[in-house]
This record gives sequence, structure tokens and C-alpha cells, in this order.
Amino acid sequence: MIFNRLKKHCWFSFMAIVLCGASYNSIKQHQYSFKSRAILKNWWRKAEEQKVRLLDRPPTNIERSFTPPQVIKNRGFPVEIHQVTTEDGYILELHRIPPKSFDTPKKVVFLQHGVMQSSGTWVVNPSSRSLATLLAEQSYDVWLGNFRGNRFSRRHTTLNPDEPEFWEFSWDEIGNSDIPSMIDYILKETGQPKLSYIGHSLGCGVFFIAMVKHPELNEKIEIMVALAPLSSFAHFTTEFLRVLTPFTNHIEVALNAVGVHGWLDSEGFGDRFLEVICEQTYIQARYCKNWFRAVVGPSENLDPTLIPLFDANFLRGTSVKVIAQFAQNYNAGNVFQAYDFGRKGNLLRYGSIKPFEYHLGNITAPIYVFSGGRDRLVTPMDVDWLLSKLTNTIGSDRISDYSHLDFIWGNDVKEKLYDKVIALLSSPSPLFAFI
Repeated sequence: MIFNRLKKHCWFSFMAIVLCGASYNSIKQHQYSFKSRAILKNWWRKAEEQKVRLLDRPPTNIERSFTPPQVIKNRGFPVEIHQVTTEDGYILELHRIPPKSFDTPKKVVFLQHGVMQSSGTWVVNPSSRSLATLLAEQSYDVWLGNFRGNRFSRRHTTLNPDEPEFWEFSWDEIGNSDIPSMIDYILKETGQPKLSYIGHSLGCGVFFIAMVKHPELNEKIEIMVALAPLSSFAHFTTEFLRVLTPFTNHIEVALNAVGVHGWLDSEGFGDRFLEVICEQTYIQARYCKNWFRAVVGPSENLDPTLIPLFDANFLRGTSVKVIAQFAQNYNAGNVFQAYDFGRKGNLLRYGSIKPFEYHLGNITAPIYVFSGGRDRLVTPMDVDWLLSKLTNTIGSDRISDYSHLDFIWGNDVKEKLYDKVIALLSSPSPLFAFI
């Protein structure tokens, strides 16, 4: 329809210029008419080329169907798969890019994804701008975590994912159990006394919970780098979420009533659905990119040709409670709190009618914060509030044109962010630090 209008507009414009040109007698006026027709002809040719390009299918990426370890191996890096069992029985899968040489001990860097994602989120971008592979190239010992409930951590020693009990967890259990279990396992496996922790979004929020609930862990963190860190979540500006949030409690009750407690995974039909609506043409890819932008904030920094890999690493699964806790924190205002079970439930859990509040000032691990000026989920106001509560920050940096996903999938993320992140880390080999 749009292109038909453009054709009609182009034809009328062309005819008008031809008729005007015919009415002039001077050579100079004829030359002007000729140039005008040439300009319009060139414009129409470009419009037709753009139309063809938009209807083209984006290039096929074989990594669309790969697991994170398969992607890492396909990029030419060694990879290991590890399992760690939490104290409450969840079996978490860790993906490791070991250093190329073990001639000297290597510094450990642990990357933790955000909500509804997985370790694969760190290798969506090409290796030249993927944080996991950039660190591996620098000879760091790189570990990628996976929360309970996502596609790679959906096992338990006694519970079945088909049972509602499996999904009875929120941010609190992830922070109180998953993060400490993964950190302790990694340090034991590598023989290192400390590691550097890099988190994105909820990957930061659950780190804060872990440090508050397990103060001894602070001594095991060399530095924590927070990318678009989620904390109070009190000021998000995405209209869709702001409208939906007041009804979250009712939605959660309804889902529990029909037996939906978790998953939120695109596996199977969801993957095929995303492939059909987002990956057939450039027009669809651009439409889905705009959908991401509408939710997380405006950005021209996402490559539409990577939409298939975006889809393949989004909606990896979590519990309904994890999602509900976002709305609870928004409704609670400027506070970083545990899951709200209601007055009676809170009395039983916390000994108070209000949920437990995490006092961020108790965190002693050194923290550097990166945030985005255009982030609609973790807004500048939320980050300012977080910075006012943290007492051990060693610095912060706000990238004015960055939105929420730019921190992991941006085209210029290496130059604008990752080079700075790597500069904050100690040398990959402890022996070199004294040279």
C-alpha cells in the first residue's frame, strides 16, 4: 500500500515536472527539467531497491539452533559444561570458556544474565563484540551462569518441572541460593580466592541479595561490574508495563489457579512462532526490533540481522513469581524488597506485615555501575537511587544513548562499554599484576 502511494506520488511529480519543462523555451530551463527528471528517476530506483531489500530474507545463522556451548565451540573456543546443586536441590548448569593456557593461574570472571535469558545472551553478538569471547581472548577464565528455571537449569534432585513446587521461587531464592552456590563452586574448581562478577539487569539484583544475605561472600568478590543494574525498579517508563503492573496480583492468582507457575519459555511452538513473525523478511526483523525498543527503550544500536539470535536467547524460562516481583517492587516505590506474600504470608516468612528489605548499604564488595540514559526498564532515576544506597561504589558511568539491551547486544558495545569494563579488571594472570 505504501509503495503504491509512493509510485502514484512519483508518477504525478514526474508528469508535473515534464509538463513544466515543456512550457519553457530556454535551453537553461530545459536543462533544469532534465536534471529534475534524472533526480526523480534516481530516487525511484533507490526506493525500488529498498523495497526489494526489505522483502528479502535476513541471512540464515546456524547458531540460531545452537546451545551456548555449541556457539562457543563454533566460535573456535574451548568449552566446558558444569553442574552445581544448590542447598535446596536445584541443579544449575554453568558454561565455562577455560583459559587457553594453564601455565599460570588465571583470573576468573563470572557473567550472570538477566531475567528470562540464559548464558547464551553473552554470545549473541559476533565474537568481536561479545563480552564472553573478548574476555576469553584476553586469557581470563570465563564462567557463564544460569538461573534456576531457565532452559539449562531446569532440573532438581527431587522435584519435577511439571510440579508447581518446582516453580516456588522468586528473586530471593536465586540471590540467596543460586548465586552463592555458583560462586563457591567456581572458586573451588579454579582454586582462586576471588572472582570478578559482571551482571546485567536482574543479574545485578540477585547479586545484591546474595551479598546482603551472605556477608562473607563480599570478601570473595574482586570487583562487581553492574550493567543496567536492577534494584528498586520504581520508575520504569515502559507504558505497557506501567498499565499492566496494577493488575499483576490478579494475573498471578489466575495463572496459579489454572496451574501455570513457570516456564515462560519460547521452546517449541514459541520458537517457531518467533521465527515466522520476526525472521522471514527484513521488514519483520525491523518490526520485531522496534518491539524490543518499545519495551526496553529507544535504540538504533541493534542489528536487525541478529534478530534470529535475539529471539533464540530471549524467553528462556523463569517462574511467575520472578516476574511478579518486578511489579511488586514498582508498586512499593523506592525500596529493594523481598517477595511480598501478603500480610499473613509476610508475618509467617519475615515476622512483619511488610516484606523483608535488603539494605544495600551493607554490601562491602567494590562495585562499578554502568547505566543507560535511554533505558526504560532501569531508568536513570532508579540508578541514581541505587547509587545513593550503595556505600562501596568505586565509580559509575552513564552512557547517554544506551537502552537496556545495548549493554549486551549493541553494535558499538565494545568501544563504548566492554573496553572500559575490561580495563576495570585485574590482569588475567595474577603474576603479571606485580610486573
